Amino acid sequence: MSDPSALLADLTDDQRAAVTHGEGPLLILAGAGSGKTRVITRRVAYLLHTRVPAHKILAITFTNKAAGEMKTRVEKLVPGNKVWVSTFHSLGARLLRQYGERLGYDRNFTIYDMDDRTKLIKDAVEASGVDNVKFSPERIGGAISKAKNALVSPDQYERTATDFFSQTVAKVFPLYEKRLRNANAMDFDDLLYLPARALKSNEDLRADLDARFRYVLIDEYQDTNSAQYEIAKRLSVTYPNLCVVGDPDQSIYKWRGSDIKNILDFERDFPAARVITLAQNYRSTKAILRAADALISKNKQRKKKELITDNPVGEPVRVLTYDTGLDEAEGVVVRIKEAVTAGRFHYRDHAIFMRINALTRSLESAFVKHGVPFQIVKGLAFFERKENKDVLAYLRLLANPQDTVSFLRVVNEPPRGIGKVSLDKLQSFAARSDMGLLAAAGQVARVTEIKGKAATGLRDFHRMITDLRTKLDLPPHELVSLALVKSGYEAMLRESGDEDDAERLANVSELVTAAKQFHDANPESTIGDFLEQITLASDVDGWDEKTDHVSVMTLHASKGLEFPVVYVLAVEQGLLPHERSLHNDEEIEEERRLCFVGMTRAMKELYLCSARLREFRGSANYCIPSMFLHELPPDVETSDPSMLRNRARAAADTYRAKIGPVANDWADTGARPFVPPKKPDPKPLAANTPDTGFAVGMEVVHDSFGPGHVIEVGGFNALKFVRVRFTTQGVMKLLLSQEKNKLRAVPKS
Repeated sequence: MSDPSALLADLTDDQRAAVTHGEGPLLILAGAGSGKTRVITRRVAYLLHTRVPAHKILAITFTNKAAGEMKTRVEKLVPGNKVWVSTFHSLGARLLRQYGERLGYDRNFTIYDMDDRTKLIKDAVEASGVDNVKFSPERIGGAISKAKNALVSPDQYERTATDFFSQTVAKVFPLYEKRLRNANAMDFDDLLYLPARALKSNEDLRADLDARFRYVLIDEYQDTNSAQYEIAKRLSVTYPNLCVVGDPDQSIYKWRGSDIKNILDFERDFPAARVITLAQNYRSTKAILRAADALISKNKQRKKKELITDNPVGEPVRVLTYDTGLDEAEGVVVRIKEAVTAGRFHYRDHAIFMRINALTRSLESAFVKHGVPFQIVKGLAFFERKENKDVLAYLRLLANPQDTVSFLRVVNEPPRGIGKVSLDKLQSFAARSDMGLLAAAGQVARVTEIKGKAATGLRDFHRMITDLRTKLDLPPHELVSLALVKSGYEAMLRESGDEDDAERLANVSELVTAAKQFHDANPESTIGDFLEQITLASDVDGWDEKTDHVSVMTLHASKGLEFPVVYVLAVEQGLLPHERSLHNDEEIEEERRLCFVGMTRAMKELYLCSARLREFRGSANYCIPSMFLHELPPDVETSDPSMLRNRARAAADTYRAKIGPVANDWADTGARPFVPPKKPDPKPLAANTPDTGFAVGMEVVHDSFGPGHVIEVGGFNALKFVRVRFTTQGVMKLLLSQEKNKLRAVPKS
C-alpha cells in the first residue's frame, strides 16, 4: 500500500486519529471487537510511510499467534519491512541474548518450561532442608514467579517474609536462582524480570535501547505486570512515543501478576498523553453487546464507555439451565450438531468456553457419542510427548552444555548403562569441581567410584555431544535429524518390536518436519530460535482454526478470538465467579471481566449455560446460578431444556399408564413430540473384513485421542491398521482389531 492516504480510507474518525497521531504518548482505549489490531498495524504502516526507519519501531503483543497476525498484516501494507514485532517474552529473550554479556549472562542460555522449573525447585527444596511435604514445588514455584513479576529479588523477598510459607519460599528462592545460573538457564519470568531490572539499574543500556526504539507500540496493555510496565516505561523516557492499546474491561490476568492500574493510571504516568476511545464494535450483534455492557457496568475499576454497533439486533442472548453437568454437555453438543445439520453453521463456527479445563471430560464423551469433531485447546500437546521432549532435551544440551535438567533427562536415553548411583557420584564430583555435568562426564576418569559400563557410557555420551556441537550452524531440521541418528534414539525406536515405539518414531519424524517448516518460514533461524519458539508458545498457538471442528477452551484462552456462536458452560457460583474470588471485591470484578471477555467473543449467537447438579472433583454438588446471570438485562431469554424434557417424559409416562407402551419416547429437544429416525447399527471394525471402513483423508475421532485424519490404511486380517494424524497427539498407528468402537469416521455435513 504505497499511498499513505489509502491506509486511512476505510477508518472511522477515531481510528484515523489514532493511526496518524504523531509524537508523544498515546492511550487507545479499544473496546471489544473495535478493530484494535487494524489500528495498531495501520499505525505501524503509517509511521513507515512518514519516513520513520523500521528498526526504530517496536511492536509488542502477548501471544505468538497475535504477533504472527500483526507481522502478516504489516507485511501486506508495507512489503519487505523489518519492523520488530514480538511478544514481551520473546523481546526479553532477544535482549538477553544480544546484551547478556554486558549484564553478566551467557547468551546461549536455555529457557526452562514449567516441568523443568519444578524439577529444579525440587532440588532446591531438598538442598534447603525445608519440609517438602507441607508445600509442593508447584506452590513454591508460584510464589517465586509472583515475586519475579513484581521485580522482587531473593534478598528483598527474605526481608518481607513474615509467615511460615513465605519464610519457606525465602529459603528456597536463592538456591533455585543459583541452580538456574549454574545451568545457564532462565525460567519464563526471568525473560521479563532480568531485562526490567537491567533497564532500571543500567542507565547506559536504557539510553541505548530508548534511542534504538523511538516508537514503541504495546497491544493488550491492560494485561501488563510490574516487569512489563517497567520495560515499557524505561524504553520511553528520552523518546516518550509510547502508544498503548487496551481495555480495562478485559484485564483478566491478575493471577499471573497483571495490574489493571497500569492502564487506568497511564495518564498519571504520562501527563501529556492523548486518549482516544474506540467504542464502535464490528463483531457482535446489538443483543450480545447489550448483555455484555449490562454485566461489565457493575464493575468500579474501569474507564466508562458503552460499546455501539451498526450490526443488527440479532438473536437474543439465551440462558440455558440443565439438570446436571452431563445433561449440559449432551444438550450443547446436540444443539451444535442440529445447527450444522440444518445448514445454519459449520462446526468451526462454534466455540465452547469454561472457567477451568477440568470441565471438559463430560464434553469429550458427548462429542464422541454424537460424532461431532472437536479440538480441546490446551497448548502444544505434540511437543509434550515423552519422545519429543527427549529429542528437544538433546537439542537444548547442544545449545547449552551447562543445561543440567536436559543432561539428566537424556544421558541414559537410550540406555547406556548409567544408573542413579553413578549419576549421584558424577553430580558430587561436578559440584566439588565447579563444573557442569557434561564437562564432568568428559572427565569421568577422575571419578574413581564410577567404573565399567557407566564410565564408558558417560565418556561416549560426552564425546557424542561434543561432536554434535560442532554442527550447531546446520539448519534446525538437519541438526534434529543428525541428533536422532548420532544419539542412537532413532535406532532404539526403529529396532524395537513394540508397536508404541513405531508411533514414537513417527512422532519424532514429525518433529523434524516441524523444524523444517519453522526454518522455511525463518531461513536465518538457528536451533536456538526453534527451541525458543516452542518453549514460549501459548495455549492458543496450538489451536487449529482451519479444520471444521468445534473449539473448546478456557475463557482465558479465548481472549482475542471470535466465533459466530459461543456457549459458556458452568456459569455457576463457585465456578464463574470462581470460589477463590467470592470474598474479594477486586477478584469478583476480575471474574466479571472474564465473563465479559467470553461473551464478547460471540458474533451472532451467545448461550450461557448452567446446571442444577454437577459432578466435579469426585463429588456431586448442587449448584447455584452465577450472580452474573442476575446482572444481565431483561431482554435475555431463559430456557430450561431439562424441564421441557422432564415434562415430556412425564406426559409420556401418563400416556403409557392409560393406553400401554408407546412406540417412541419424546426427545429432549423441546416440549413437542418427536420421533427420532432409527439409526443403522454401526458397522463393526472386524479384523477379517476386507474393507476397513476407512480411507486416506477421512476425518475421524477417537475416544481417547480426539479428532484427526487418516493418512494411511494397510495390513491384512488381524493386522489391519490405520495411521492417523491427530490434532493434539501427533501421528499414531492404530490396530483395528484393538480399536473396535473407539475410532469413528466423522460424518460429513
